[in-house]
Amino acid sequence: MESILVGVDHSENARRAAQFAIERAAANGWKVLVAHVVYWSKFAFPTPEENEARPGQVSLEKERAQAQVIDPIVEWARSQGHDRTTEIETRVLHGRPSEVIADLADSGSFDMIVVARTGESHLRNAIFGSTVNRLVQHAPIPVVVVP
Repeated sequence: MESILVGVDHSENARRAAQFAIERAAANGWKVLVAHVVYWSKFAFPTPEENEARPGQVSLEKERAQAQVIDPIVEWARSQGHDRTTEIETRVLHGRPSEVIADLADSGSFDMIVVARTGESHLRNAIFGSTVNRLVQHAPIPVVVVP
């Protein structure tokens, strides 16, 4: 059975990419994992006090991402009846999104990755390059980029 990994952020484009993936999965009886990666760098919290508070922040960030990013996508899938024809799993992770998604894809459980062409950080992408570009360069499986 085919399995699709969908990387999403807070953007409308990401929701559209998730809908694209879920519709194809439902039509073909494939599995879907919808994943959101909360950006986190080990260098982001330099003081001991901030490092100590980080575990509590991680939990709050995961809950917020689940409620604001993942749950609306799953609710949409349910409203369309796609949850009856395909298995939809969700995960919220921490790290650099391109690396985390590529590592997850490298687990061998997925046949393709679906992501949106543009996401929530246009200025950062212009300066440092986009998550999608890095993912396409490093992913071990095909990446479908939804405009």
